[in-house]
Amino acid sequence: MPDISALKLDVVPEPTAALGILPTVAAEKAPDTPFLSDTPWRTYAGPVRTFAEFAQAIDDYADRFWAGGVRRGDVVAVVQRNHIEVEGVMCALGKIGALPALLSSAMETGELLECFARLDRPYLLVDSFGLSRLAEHRHALRLLTRGVLCLEETEEDWVVPLQERSAHTADPRDEDEWFVVTHSSGTTGAPKMAAHSTRSLFGMVAPMIQIFRDQYSSQDLNAKHLSFVHARTCAGTLASLETAMPALAIADPDPANVKRLMLRHRPTSIETHPNVYIQWESLAHDPDRPFQHVERFISTFDAMHPRTVRTLLNASEHPGAHYFQAYGQTESGPICLRIVSREESAAYSPRNVGHTGGGMEIRIVDEHGVEQPPNAPGFIETRSPGRMRGYVGGDPMPPADAWWPMGDIGRLLDDGSLELLDRIVEHVDGVGSLLEKEDHLLEALPELVELVLVKDEDDNSVFAVACPRPGTTPDPERFRAVAAEAGLPDLDVRFWEWEAMPVTGSYKVRRSVLRRKLAGRIQRTATVRKGA
Repeated sequence: MPDISALKLDVVPEPTAALGILPTVAAEKAPDTPFLSDTPWRTYAGPVRTFAEFAQAIDDYADRFWAGGVRRGDVVAVVQRNHIEVEGVMCALGKIGALPALLSSAMETGELLECFARLDRPYLLVDSFGLSRLAEHRHALRLLTRGVLCLEETEEDWVVPLQERSAHTADPRDEDEWFVVTHSSGTTGAPKMAAHSTRSLFGMVAPMIQIFRDQYSSQDLNAKHLSFVHARTCAGTLASLETAMPALAIADPDPANVKRLMLRHRPTSIETHPNVYIQWESLAHDPDRPFQHVERFISTFDAMHPRTVRTLLNASEHPGAHYFQAYGQTESGPICLRIVSREESAAYSPRNVGHTGGGMEIRIVDEHGVEQPPNAPGFIETRSPGRMRGYVGGDPMPPADAWWPMGDIGRLLDDGSLELLDRIVEHVDGVGSLLEKEDHLLEALPELVELVLVKDEDDNSVFAVACPRPGTTPDPERFRAVAAEAGLPDLDVRFWEWEAMPVTGSYKVRRSVLRRKLAGRIQRTATVRKGA
């Protein structure tokens, strides 16, 4: 298990190069480092299996963008399928000095159009999947964008296919300029568009870079299934290139595909979203032991349920198997880090999100901004080197030494660790921690793959939406009994299939959308009953 003291950096190191040219630098230093994906690239004709081939793909993209008229300072909204090739596109645009805005193709089309409007007539870059999502809005796209560019051949006469090439002029953005725009998850409202520089992305992963350099070797393999447009993935790509850490990108999270990859490549590290790990729990019981070589299971998007942590760690045969957890947000980067060993997992509580890492600070304040003593709950504020550089269309950012509000409620314990209690917008007076109660219910109801407690904005009450595991039949009476034990008597529950849940590109449940959908369903039901 890695030494957690490595997470405490006295000085955050400097990035080797701006991210636009870092792939070229990495390819020169370690050209044969594996850079793999489970499915072929569709927007680049050659194979991409190493750092050298990744750098070649970036140069090819840059030549195509140059031939298409993209130049330094141009804003380019990118909407593609969820695949690691998005990261190659990002680096190529950064290499010529353009500003990529990576947008999840899982967004609702109305939200995508709103993002284009906020970007103030960007170029729109799509692949065939992104084009299929937006084709019916072609007239709106004419008003909202400078033009639509496609990385695959298309018969649409209003789209420019980027098949021609012209030698590009490298003019990369420096380490402190806006390098990429990503967006928040939008779990509790409309996604916000946040800009990061190479330096802020580096600040996100500096502790992990130190661990990679000190405690892992080129024999390790880091497998990831993530939202490839997320700031975490941009920072993860940077970390891999900085440390020559072999990488495997997983686009298809189907358990059968993941099993095949685990048995073939034997990664020592794997990272995905908590709700995907839940779907992979079945692999932990597979007699072929696909997770047997994994040393570290990583999650940086949300806390994992204790049951899932125990299940994964028990599926590994590595003597140092551990769960690596980070708490943060798109705007701040990770703030708190925690490592949980197999032995510690029996008593693991996801409410404790660990201690601050290198260059990261945290405090708890009351509604007047007065700092609170240990164990007193309040609003979480942070300072970190991974903080974003600004919102698109937002006010100027406060100084780097200003405290940043996380939008969460928590408390610092006597040992300096942070206990995360609730999101401010979802907190219900008198209920304590909704997140803690979700943990309790999921722990007691293993037949569920997900459960969320949602605040009813009309009367401040709480209801539950639960997703039964495939092949199981929900038992409302059993659910009510467990809810009563958790201090939620008479809790109303709606059972939904997981596939029907509105989720973000990082598989978080969009509570605001879920609340709206349920309100609409209840209203329609009431209308039908009245008509009857």
